[in-house]
This record gives sequence, C-alpha cells and structure tokens, in this order.
Amino acid sequence: MQVSRAPFSKGPPSEHTLRRALADAARVLYERGHNAPPDGNLSARLGERYLLCTPSGVHKGRLAPEDLVKLARDPRAPLGARAIEPRQRASSELRMHVALYDARPDVLAIAHAHCPHAVALTVAGHTLDRPVVPEAILALGSIPTVPYASPTTADVPAAVVGIARDHDAFILERHGPVCLGRSIEEAVSRLEIVEHTAKITLLALATGSAAPIDEAESARLREIARALAMR
Repeated sequence: MQVSRAPFSKGPPSEHTLRRALADAARVLYERGHNAPPDGNLSARLGERYLLCTPSGVHKGRLAPEDLVKLARDPRAPLGARAIEPRQRASSELRMHVALYDARPDVLAIAHAHCPHAVALTVAGHTLDRPVVPEAILALGSIPTVPYASPTTADVPAAVVGIARDHDAFILERHGPVCLGRSIEEAVSRLEIVEHTAKITLLALATGSAAPIDEAESARLREIARALAMR
C-alpha cells in the first residue's frame, strides 16, 4: 500500500489560504459532476487545535471562503469538535473527519464526494481493491470499499478508521470516495483518480469484463511507486 507520511515542507497555510482552497475545491467538485448541490464535505486542519469544514446542506458550488465553518477540537463535544461561531452548522459527517484526523496525524485535509461512477460501482457489487489501470496503483495502491454504514451516524467513523490507517483513498459503499492528503488539493486529486478509475472500470464492464491487473504486476507497480516517492 502507498500511504503518504510526509509533512508539509513550506509550513502550514494561513486560515485565509485554507478557506479559499476549500471553497475552490468544493466548487470544482460540483462543477465536474462529483456532487449534487448540497452533497459531499471537505475539511482541513488549521494548526493543532482547529479545523475548517464545509457547512451542512449548503450548495457546494457557491461557497465563499467566509462560509467555511471553523471548529475547535473538543473530545467532549458530540462530534469531537465544536463550532467557534454557534450559528454555523458543520458538515453532518464531521464525526468521520475528526476520527480520521485522530487515526492519521499526518493527514492535513480530507475530501468526500458522491462521485456517480464510484458509487455506481459499489451498488453493482464491484470494487477497486484491485484496480484495472496502473496509474491508480502507482498513485494510491489498492482502493478498498468500506461496507455500508448509515450516513452521518457513528457507524461511519467506526467503519473507516481501520482502513484509513493503511490507505489514502477508499470508497464508502453507496456513498462515495473519501480521500486523505497533505493538502486539500492533494485530497481532491486523489478523489478524481478514484472516480476516473471507476469510470474506466464501468466502461470495461459494459463491454464484457474488467480484469484487474494481476498481483505480480501490482506488486511491481507498488515498488515503482515507493522508489519514485524517495526521489
């Protein structure tokens, strides 16, 4: 598995920069068809104590930087964090984001979207655990599917934490990809790799079959990825 562990080399971004990056990423995901207007959620660490997160139920293609919700990490809060400005309502999947940050201290941003091809693949009972194209393996290794859990409930973080310790990208069954990164740009890039791979897989299945890359070549690709990461 290829899992990133390297921290930022240029220091943490400012709150203004993070707000702009999250708003831009939400717009891109909507415009590229990865989400319906209120769907998906993005977040990023803001220092050790705070998070920025997309608001709940808001059109993700129209977010302004000031719409992002600032939260203080608080284990006593029901979702593991509390909004600095109480009138703002963070994503209903905040509990999942907090659990992922707790499990992966190296992760600085998270992107979750309801990508149609990735979701359709899970509905049809297929998985990207063994991808069909080399680029997916080079970038992400395997892309497991997390068994279905009711969205917004505590069942979701309980289901994802174990998988997230060894993977930067995975797909929630019937709910869409979750991708982790050292920046929101990296997390979104990984999410688009997942959706692109899912689209190729579905097109192949529509023509008859979608044979995954065999294990020997998959292992070789993982070695190449590790070697490239060390340069």
